[in-house]
Amino acid sequence: MIFFKYNLFAAFVVVTGVQFFSKLYAQPELGTCEKPCAEKAVAQIEKWNKAWRAKNYQEMRRYADLMMNFDRNCPHVLYLYGETAVRGGRMREAEAAWMRLLELCPDYKADVLFYAGVVLIENGQPSKGVELLKKYIQHPDREPQFDREARSILNSLDMERRLRENPVDFHPKPLEDICTAADEYLATISPDGSWCFFTRRGKEIDRKSGPVPVERVVEKFSYARRLPDGKFERGQPLPSPFNQKYNEGGPSITADNRELYFTICELLPSGYQNCDIYISTYSNDRWSEPQSVGELINRPDSWESQPSVTANGDWLYFASNRKGGQGGLDLYRCYRLPDGRWSAPENLGPTVNTSKDEKSPYIHSDGVTLYFSSNGHGGIGGHDIFYTQLDLQTQKWSAPQNIGYPINTEADEVGLFVSLDGTKGYISTDKIKGKGGWDVFYFELPKSARPNFTRLITGRLTDENGQSPGNVQVKIKKVQSAQETTVRIDTVTGDFAVALQTQQNEDLLLVAEKAGTAFTSRYIVAEDLNASQESVIKQQTIEVKKLKRGEEYRLHDINFETNSYALDKRAVRILEEFYEFLKTNKSIHIEIQGHTDNVGTREDNLVLSNNRAKVVYEYLLNKGISPSRMSYKGFGPDKPIASNQTEQGRALNRRTVFVIKDF
Repeated sequence: MIFFKYNLFAAFVVVTGVQFFSKLYAQPELGTCEKPCAEKAVAQIEKWNKAWRAKNYQEMRRYADLMMNFDRNCPHVLYLYGETAVRGGRMREAEAAWMRLLELCPDYKADVLFYAGVVLIENGQPSKGVELLKKYIQHPDREPQFDREARSILNSLDMERRLRENPVDFHPKPLEDICTAADEYLATISPDGSWCFFTRRGKEIDRKSGPVPVERVVEKFSYARRLPDGKFERGQPLPSPFNQKYNEGGPSITADNRELYFTICELLPSGYQNCDIYISTYSNDRWSEPQSVGELINRPDSWESQPSVTANGDWLYFASNRKGGQGGLDLYRCYRLPDGRWSAPENLGPTVNTSKDEKSPYIHSDGVTLYFSSNGHGGIGGHDIFYTQLDLQTQKWSAPQNIGYPINTEADEVGLFVSLDGTKGYISTDKIKGKGGWDVFYFELPKSARPNFTRLITGRLTDENGQSPGNVQVKIKKVQSAQETTVRIDTVTGDFAVALQTQQNEDLLLVAEKAGTAFTSRYIVAEDLNASQESVIKQQTIEVKKLKRGEEYRLHDINFETNSYALDKRAVRILEEFYEFLKTNKSIHIEIQGHTDNVGTREDNLVLSNNRAKVVYEYLLNKGISPSRMSYKGFGPDKPIASNQTEQGRALNRRTVFVIKDF
């Protein structure tokens, strides 16, 4: 039997929050039919109406039963009896009454086609129900709201059929290191894969409860580190200031592992469970006291929860039931303002949000692929998981796609998150056999549901003394497309991390800039990264040195073939940035120097190093840098900075540098 998501009984009995059945709460209007009715049956209709106005269901049923006793073939009786039966949850009786009505009087009232179609589907007869709904949407007297809902139901059933007929591979496995006999849920893994945050619920002995210790079920907001072998620790509760007095969970963390967003729920004296979004920042080896993300997001009269922050910390997504949305729970997002605060939230709009519930957003590290749960887009049943992508140019979301069956089932699926490389999905559930109760499972994500290719670049900036250089502007530039992304720096530690949606074969160039410092860059070769199959690019410590007269500064990644002084594409791209540096810093005068190792004769190396320095000089000269600001010279093997006895040392000695003559 197909599970039908549109529960007609609930639609009748739940008055608030229901839109497409709102017409059913007006006084029922009888249809027309030439078939005569017994007078005793007709006499009960006004009594039924009076009971309806008084919202007295027992009296409605009594008069409906009387009408049926007096005349079982009266169209008006069958119509009202069916409505009474639905309100009482007696769907089989409603089906029998309305189907008999359509048999006796097919044109009694267009809406009966809709009611009967829905009831048939509820009762496990989808083919007959679909037939009636198709007739309804062709009927000239159909109601606009019912027409929309009928089409939605038909689309939903068609979607369910297609999903079941085309199942995706789904072989979930428990996250062995973290899952225990206790419950683990509301989990996320940091973009770089080094941390897992989750909630663990289990039994603990409360030794403060009195002379006889009491066993209680407690929830702990927890974390686990990934070990060098790739496995996670078992995990433990987060230390103070967490797990003090509030119910905390539902985490999301930025790529630099510094900003942790999560939900705090508090039971107010009124009995209302208020949930808001908070942030805690990691610095000096500890987490800060949680702070509200601001009154523009957190409201006293609405529920804000399930935050998901982009890897670079520039957008924050969440679920809320605030007024003014599409209906039920909606998804919202806001962006980070220059002063660090968050903007006023914007509703994601009717493409994503429906009149029902959308929740559990997860924005992937690519910044544009959003996964969420919804019971308003059709599917298998309950809340299904969907995904959509944001077009950065139009700022419009694509039509949400169901992630597939059997990932989605008749139950509720919520809380999906996805690995940085897009190959693995993670979900918490108690419907799959694991270690016990709720567990976190991972599985291969269907290729159709995978995000854009994304790399995560991490590193640390230091000055000459190994300390943080402070406020440095770092940009990552895509070599082929010339797009650039500004990187946030931890000014205390000099650490940085940035996620980039990029082509798999696209090289990247990192440039660090600060007034009074020398040109600093690193070239990242996609071919090398693809060979290692790593999505996380861990840069070594990068020195940002102050300008000093007579100081030597290396032009990193300008390399030459053996016995060659031709500039390759990589060297040209670096020199383009070096040209911009010289153009901005007009007072700097430099000498470009070429150096070699000691392999070969000194005379040959002197010529080679001089030619290599000259080709750099000529490139900058042709770009427009005045010859009065530059000179060049080759030193061959005469000025080594490392031992020539090892290949590593020789590689360091083969370098192109610039020396500050004046600034």
